[in-house]
Amino acid sequence: MAGISMTVASIQPGKMEEAYKFVDTQSHLVSTIEGMTGFAVAATGDNELTVIGVYESTAAAEAASPVVQGVFSEMASLMAAPPERGVFSGVWFS
Repeated sequence: MAGISMTVASIQPGKMEEAYKFVDTQSHLVSTIEGMTGFAVAATGDNELTVIGVYESTAAAEAASPVVQGVFSEMASLMAAPPERGVFSGVWFS
């Protein structure tokens, strides 16, 4: 089964566009994280972004945690609260 990560980030009011732009600048990391096949970003609230990562396995998703934490730490000035990340096993359809 694939590993699916879900990170929910509360963004400060008025900072959503800046947050999207920052995430876009980090998209190159997909090719550097072992076992990662892609990710998607969705606005799941007025001031909330949810990032879904797809990995070859849950172990690969868990191993990527330091990189993910680093990216979100760089976004700290845009965030209203620390992000919440979960890793799940699942199936990715494309």
